[in-house]
Amino acid sequence: MRKIRENKLLIYAFFQIMFLAIARSIIGPLIPLIAIELNVGLDFIGSAIALSVFALFFVSITTGNLIEIVGLKKVLFIGLGINFTGSILLFFADTFSIFILAYFLMELGLGMLVIGNLSIAGNFYPTRKAASLLKINFGNTLAFIISPLLVSLILYIDIDWRYYYIAHLIPLTVLAITLSRIDIPWHIKIDTNLKSLFSANKKIISNPAFILCGIIIFFYVSVMNTFFVWFTSYFTSLKIELNISSLFLAIYGTAIFLGMLLRNKLFKHFKKKRLLFFSFIISFFLLTGVLFTENLIAKNVLIFLFGISIAGNFTITFSLSAELFPKYTNSASGLTVAFANLGIMVFQYVSGFMSEYYSRNSVLYINISILFILIIATAFLNYNKKFSRTLLD
Repeated sequence: MRKIRENKLLIYAFFQIMFLAIARSIIGPLIPLIAIELNVGLDFIGSAIALSVFALFFVSITTGNLIEIVGLKKVLFIGLGINFTGSILLFFADTFSIFILAYFLMELGLGMLVIGNLSIAGNFYPTRKAASLLKINFGNTLAFIISPLLVSLILYIDIDWRYYYIAHLIPLTVLAITLSRIDIPWHIKIDTNLKSLFSANKKIISNPAFILCGIIIFFYVSVMNTFFVWFTSYFTSLKIELNISSLFLAIYGTAIFLGMLLRNKLFKHFKKKRLLFFSFIISFFLLTGVLFTENLIAKNVLIFLFGISIAGNFTITFSLSAELFPKYTNSASGLTVAFANLGIMVFQYVSGFMSEYYSRNSVLYINISILFILIIATAFLNYNKKFSRTLLD
């Protein structure tokens, strides 16, 4: 295999995930506005997001195998092309049906690129998998800061949010041109026929340690996704305007970024499984504090600390699970993301339904309950001999 220039792929993957995550993430803070413009309830928006995540789930269970068959570079091109189409359609999304289709396509393309990035970290940087994936995910974390700031800017200058998706075509084009000039070796696996890939998938999902990691990812990514998406909707129930709550969301995004930096330092001094366990315990109490605190400043301080404590746990869990099947990194990556997207699909619908018919606080009730489950799951990871010996740090 031809030598890859150090960090070149990581830099490309960083910018790729950043631009696509921004385009995806500005929808969340705009949910109250989009619901009004499209004349639908929050339950319909929750259903639309859940349906779009089905696209992510679908590509999660297929893209890893597709990379094995056609190569990583072609899969990245396909993902960019699908996301490009979805972005154009979002510009014309003046009805709920077009919005559903457009967002579905954007998520479909994004899903392929996320699996591609996991493949980059797993195949080309095997000795520093967690650190490499963390560097790539800094792009996703920056999107948590940039997207709500963009929403505040869009609302301040009073322009249609759809225009952003025409502007989004520019970085997509640049990414495609840059990709064409990057030499990505075809990381051929031992087995590349469909029968052997099916056998590999069966072997992976029958492993109890991998299933436990999948369960942790199922719930953890649901917390991260639903809290961000329904953040401004929660603050509307507190009579906070959308442009102000978007700034609060940007502060929360900054906390996640700082949490990622901190996690990168803690990797060197603490076991990954311990970090997961104590992170969820701290996050549980902080989010409970957010629910019961009425003072707005104190509430935002707790949310900021929650962002620091909850960040980076997907990277840790993926790193633990990937070590179980080093020969089938692409397939294992796809199945890992499938767990994540299945969780988002379930809890986005539940969050939208409960926010519309029960309470805008519902996202907090849901996430506090999930964090309690995560504490139990990571306790098994740390203290059950069967898993603690299998999943090494």
